[in-house]
Amino acid sequence: MNKILITGGNFINKGAQSMLFCVVDSLKKEYPNSDIVMIDLFPSLTSNDKNKYAFEIVNMHIRTVLRLGFPIVKLLVKPKPISNPEKEIMEHFKTADLVFDISGYGVSSHNQHPLWTYATLFPVKVAKKFNVPFVFLPQSIGPFNFKGWKKLILFPFIKKYLSYPEKIFIREPKCRVELSKIRTEGVIDSFDIVLQSEKVDINNIHKAHSNTAHYEVKEDSIIIIPNKQLTKLRPQNEVISLFSELCNHLSEKGHNISIIRHSADDEQICNAIFEETKKTNIQLINEDLDPYEIQQLLAQSSIVIASRYHGLIHSLKLGKPCLVIGWAHKYEHVMKSFNLMDYYFSVTDSTTKGIIESTDKLLNNKTSLNKSIKKYLEEIKGVNLYKDIK
Repeated sequence: MNKILITGGNFINKGAQSMLFCVVDSLKKEYPNSDIVMIDLFPSLTSNDKNKYAFEIVNMHIRTVLRLGFPIVKLLVKPKPISNPEKEIMEHFKTADLVFDISGYGVSSHNQHPLWTYATLFPVKVAKKFNVPFVFLPQSIGPFNFKGWKKLILFPFIKKYLSYPEKIFIREPKCRVELSKIRTEGVIDSFDIVLQSEKVDINNIHKAHSNTAHYEVKEDSIIIIPNKQLTKLRPQNEVISLFSELCNHLSEKGHNISIIRHSADDEQICNAIFEETKKTNIQLINEDLDPYEIQQLLAQSSIVIASRYHGLIHSLKLGKPCLVIGWAHKYEHVMKSFNLMDYYFSVTDSTTKGIIESTDKLLNNKTSLNKSIKKYLEEIKGVNLYKDIK
């Protein structure tokens, strides 16, 4: 295999970045002589930044997607300077032997702008044009509860291009129900990429990298990972109040707490929560950390309270007991898989009192939960998606 493309990843969200690094590392181990090229739909890296990585990164801005997908747009919209030349992008697809997509949550009617649905499936459209095999690596797909013009136009587009990939790996059972509206063949149940991946060889990712963390948390700290997306389902002031009351409760009980940003989108809400607490044993780490730095911080924690999916995944991979404040089925499925449903809360119908009580319970049971989480992890390691790909 000479060239493998990876689509759906980015450097803005740490979950997406973690999936990218895990896949690059695994592919370099499986196919050491192949060229690995990442097509970045949310380009944020300059040429100098891209040169730091041990795999090729090609920027494809949403403007480029529109210009390539609808040629008439070229008359109205100029290319974004950060984007690679359009001919170069198309040549990568044309000469690829295989395309992997790691979107995570890219094709859905849930809080999804139609433009992003089109952009997510655009690589499939191009791969189909050049007859290049395409595989969706483990991710959440659906629901497809479209109405009006979206049901008439967007859903047929989704059906057309979700029918093309040779395999679609799904993370949750509900995805199979949704996909059954489109296809049943080649749909494979799988755990998250990060959860089932082995330890990443940093040399496969970076040309040079320091293992020194820029930040530290005190031993046995409680780590809080908020998520701006919660404010789409519950008023922002209520979300901030929920987290701040929880932090204050834990602070008064003498626990050290670290509020950590897991995505660029969460900067504002992390600041707001911290402003409502500001106790001496509560710290805010609101910087752009890489996944290795986040993992080092999580390793020092006693428990993790997560609203970011891959904040949860990283924590479980380290054997850390977790409480989740989420909304999507993907959170619930993971917590069920680890027998942690007593510590799962939907943001839409949970009370602060209930979350505080469960957090106290989690702290009391952390030792036994740590053992059971590690047991489930061993079972997951026996599942390897690359066997199916071969």
